[in-house]
Amino acid sequence: MTIGNSATANPAPPELSLVIPTRDEAANVRSLLERIDGALAGLDCEVVVVDDSDDDTVTLLRQAQRRHPGLHCHHRDPLDRAGGLSTAVVEGLRRARGTYVCVMDADLQHPPERIPTMLAAARRGADLVVASRYVRGGSRAGLANTGRRLVSRATAALARALFTEARATTDPLAGFFLCRRELLEGREFRPIGFKILLELLVCSPPLVVEDVALAFAPRAAGSSKASVRQGLLYLRHLLSLLRDVPGSARRWKFAAVGLSGLAVFTALLAVGRLTLGWPPLAAWALAFAPSFAWTFAANRAVTFADMRRGWDDRGARYPRSALVAGAVQLLAFWALLGTGGPVLADGVGAAVLGMAVNAILNYRLVHRRSRAPHPGTGDERPLRHLVRLSGATAGGILPVGDEGRPRLDGSEALRVGDQPGAVPPELLQRVIRTRRPAVWAEAPSSRPQRRTNIELRSVLLVPVVREGRVGAVVALLRDAPQPFGGTDLDRALGWVAELAELFAPAAGEAPAGTGIPRPAPASRPTPSVTAP
Repeated sequence: MTIGNSATANPAPPELSLVIPTRDEAANVRSLLERIDGALAGLDCEVVVVDDSDDDTVTLLRQAQRRHPGLHCHHRDPLDRAGGLSTAVVEGLRRARGTYVCVMDADLQHPPERIPTMLAAARRGADLVVASRYVRGGSRAGLANTGRRLVSRATAALARALFTEARATTDPLAGFFLCRRELLEGREFRPIGFKILLELLVCSPPLVVEDVALAFAPRAAGSSKASVRQGLLYLRHLLSLLRDVPGSARRWKFAAVGLSGLAVFTALLAVGRLTLGWPPLAAWALAFAPSFAWTFAANRAVTFADMRRGWDDRGARYPRSALVAGAVQLLAFWALLGTGGPVLADGVGAAVLGMAVNAILNYRLVHRRSRAPHPGTGDERPLRHLVRLSGATAGGILPVGDEGRPRLDGSEALRVGDQPGAVPPELLQRVIRTRRPAVWAEAPSSRPQRRTNIELRSVLLVPVVREGRVGAVVALLRDAPQPFGGTDLDRALGWVAELAELFAPAAGEAPAGTGIPRPAPASRPTPSVTAP
């Protein structure tokens, strides 16, 4: 076996990193490594194994590691295994150094011989390559029985029905996929269960996805990790993607909000007409105003959560179209009153027509892919926009030199806006070294009771990563009673990722903290932001 191409202490990053989570796979380890070695002969690659085993798997891996410098094994303590193999995959992705990263299982149901084909597709320009059981030439023979096959089909269909992004591949729940590593930078994975690929599809911008056929093989040895518990975890994962990813499953959220608005309208129309005895148009007005306010607020908070701040012309179109639909509803209700039917039925019929008109007018907006807030237009500078969005007091760009150290201004001070010495140097160095963002908050002094009028200083740092290195650090400073927290960090990751091309430093730019670096040439790869 010849996994890896160098035994030096700091080898150059390989072209491919193969990430494999393992749990009690001692019976498969030798065969797996032999087949990987044969399949990837001549490729510059490393194998990153994150092991959660309680059997002899880690012993066998460490024995093989002594012979093969490209094999890296990280054995997790039982206390670090929360989340199971999904978090093991995330740990492996964090440790991967290759230009491309491939994730596969260790049970030999994912044949390593397919990796060269997947890598070739990525070299041709695919952002994400999925080894699919559901394309021509693929097979589900490795699934234990008919029941497992039906469950596999049903869970994949559910994912594709809920999330438009999942339709980019025929197998959105596959555990065998390959992508460019820079696609992973800027993604904070919060997986539940095994389905890392689904999270990657839903949380990423539109991707070029290519499927290659996978003959899903029977398990060579050991026991399957699939169970009823894993099924429940999958449902929890779907719920988390619906709830926590702004703009995901937008059409379903739009439909749910519309139905809830119809329920509010119907109930209030019944109160106005049947309980209070008001005239039909007065009862309609009583019902329409609260239902319109409810649907507007709910759609803005849920359906269009990723466009709440800095709406562009398309986002601002929604309230106008909602008012047009309301006018159509009123005209329809007035016309139906002349038919002599029950007022309640006339009102519900008009409301359904208004919902249909609203859906048609907002079709493009509802089917729009999730995105980070718009960076602004005109002469508004991206950094100023970011400061305003985050509620920061000041913001700055701290360029980083080739040696991995911040390039300081003439005063040798780490400056944010007009605030010298605002960034703790140790924290900045750690952000550069780990390529992960961080928040620092000043500790409040001891007081006999809670005080809300005392300003605390906090700093949020987000690295901008280009071609595997940190080119700059975006620093936001806040002097306020409420310091930056985890929610602010999540939002800043999205905002900086949206503006990263403008934040990426170029040669000869201004010193740290003095302005916005010039945009990088369009021919260079799109930068991304490293997530925690």
